[in-house]
Amino acid sequence: MLIPSICRRRQAALPLAVLAMMAASAPARAGQSTGTIDLELNVLNACTVNGAATVQADVGSTGKILFTDQPGTFTSTDALLAGTAGNLSILCSPGASPVLTVGAGAHDNAGSRYLLSGSTTVAYRLFSDSARTNEITIGKQIALGTASAAAISVPIYARATNSSGGILPAGKYTDTVQIVLSW
Repeated sequence: MLIPSICRRRQAALPLAVLAMMAASAPARAGQSTGTIDLELNVLNACTVNGAATVQADVGSTGKILFTDQPGTFTSTDALLAGTAGNLSILCSPGASPVLTVGAGAHDNAGSRYLLSGSTTVAYRLFSDSARTNEITIGKQIALGTASAAAISVPIYARATNSSGGILPAGKYTDTVQIVLSW
């Protein structure tokens, strides 16, 4: 029984001997240098308008102001931005200073806004309050303060006026107003 015990010791010692020989045959290292790998992610200020993300791009239509159907003899009618409780919802990176510029419409003339159907126009105005006393003129810049984690609500109200004094032709009167959000 003495022989198997010696064999087991030799089998156990064999891997250790192989490791010792490998370590002895490894080339000697004269020194060591260390370094780093730098990683960088640059996150730009960004904003969303009614949930549509923007970096510096066209977000397309951000909403509609839909006046209710009116007879050709109407004098004035009010509306607000549909589907958003009358507001544009703007969310920007915290610390950004967004400014909303409400530009011209496709049918503006002499500083006034107009809806157009065929060759007939209906004047309208945009406002920032429900009483329709604070007009948003063409090119008006609205400073929105310093952004935080909360969305900024920008109310948009409208009033269309039949200033012709007569009966307007039936039709769909439209306009498209440009807005620019900068930060």
